[in-house]
Amino acid sequence: MNNRNRKLFTYAINFTILIFGMQMTMIGPLIEKMSQSFHLSVAQMGSFFTVSAAGFTVAIIFGGIISDRIGKKRVVIWSGFGFASALLLFSLSPSLLFSIILFFLAGGFGGVIEGTLSAMVADINPGNERRAVTFAHVFFGVGAIIGPALAGWLANTDFSWQSAYMVASLLAFIAVIWVIRFEYPAVKAEEKLEMKAFKSILSNRGFLLLCTAVALYVGVETTVWGWTPKYLSLDLGLNETFAGVMVSLLWAGITIGRFISAMLAEKLSNKVLVCGLCIISILGLLAQLSSALQPFAPVTFFLLGIGFSGIWPLIVSEAGTLFKSKYTGTAFGLAFAAGGIGGMTVPYIFGFVAEHVQMSILFATLTIPLIFIMIISFILDKAEEVEESAA
Repeated sequence: MNNRNRKLFTYAINFTILIFGMQMTMIGPLIEKMSQSFHLSVAQMGSFFTVSAAGFTVAIIFGGIISDRIGKKRVVIWSGFGFASALLLFSLSPSLLFSIILFFLAGGFGGVIEGTLSAMVADINPGNERRAVTFAHVFFGVGAIIGPALAGWLANTDFSWQSAYMVASLLAFIAVIWVIRFEYPAVKAEEKLEMKAFKSILSNRGFLLLCTAVALYVGVETTVWGWTPKYLSLDLGLNETFAGVMVSLLWAGITIGRFISAMLAEKLSNKVLVCGLCIISILGLLAQLSSALQPFAPVTFFLLGIGFSGIWPLIVSEAGTLFKSKYTGTAFGLAFAAGGIGGMTVPYIFGFVAEHVQMSILFATLTIPLIFIMIISFILDKAEEVEESAA
C-alpha cells in the first residue's frame, strides 16, 4: 500500500470510529424522550446502557478471533452493515423488546468495528502503531462530543428522538462504504488463527498485564463520566446543567489530550507518556477531596480529561507491538473486551459503595487503579526492551 492510500485508508477508519463514538454517547440527552416512548422510568432506561455494554464485550471477543480466521476487512464489512442496519431498525422499532435486542446488536457490532479497525490502523502503520491508534481515538472523542450535541439539539426541536438514530445510521452506512473501498491484505492460509496460537496469546504475560491495565483504566474512566453528574448535583448541590457541562469538559479534555498524546508518541516512550498522564489524572481525582477547589471544578474536570486522554489508546496499541500485525484482530478484541468488563464492574461497585461513603472520597480511591497502571506500563516497557535486544 503506497503512502497516499495508507493516509486515505487511515482517514476512512478514523471517520468510522468517530461515528461509533457519536452513537455511543448520544443516548444521554435523548433518554427522557425515549423513556416516554417506551413508557419506562429514566432509571429503567439504564437497561439500554447495560445491554449495549454486554453486546460490546461479548461480540468483540468473537469478532477479533473471526477476523484472524477469515480476514479483518470481511469482518468490518459484515459488522459495519450490521451496525448501521441495527441503528436504522432501532429508530423504526415499535417494540421495547425488539429495541433492546437491536441496541444489544448495535453495541456488539459497534464494538467489533472499533476493535477491528483499531487493529487495522495499527497494521497499516507499522512502526508507528502508538501514534496511529492514539490519533484514531481522537476521532472517537470528537464523536463523543458531537453525539450529545446533535442529540440535545434534536431533543429540543420538533424532531423525534428516532431521527438522531436515523442520522447515525446513514453516516454509518457512508463510513463503512468508504472503508471497504480500500484494499487490505487477506489472511494467508498459514497465518490463520489456530487454537494453539489463541492459547499462546492468552498465555503471554505481557498481554495479560496489558488487558489488566485496560480493564482498570476503562473502569476508572467510565466511573468518572458516569457518576460525575450525581456527584456534582446531589453531593455538591450544583444544578444538573452545570453537571452536564462538566462531563462535556471532561470529554473535551480527553479529545484534546489524545491529539497531544498522538504527537508526543513519536518522541516519548509509552512508559513516560502513560505515567505522566496517570499522574495528571491522579491530581484531578485528588482535587475532588478539597472543598476549596470545588469552585474550580471546570479546571479539575478538564485536567482529568487531559490525564485520561492517551492512557487507553497507548496501552491498547501495545497489542500491535507485541504481535507485530499477526493475530492483532484477536489481541485487540480481547483487550477491548477486558475494557468492557472493567466498564461494567467498577462503576457498579462504585455506585454500591457510594450509598455508604462520601463520593469525593471514592473518587480519590480511583487513584489506586491508576498507580497499578503505572506499574504495568513500566513492566511492559521493560519486556519490550528485552524483546528488542534479543531480536
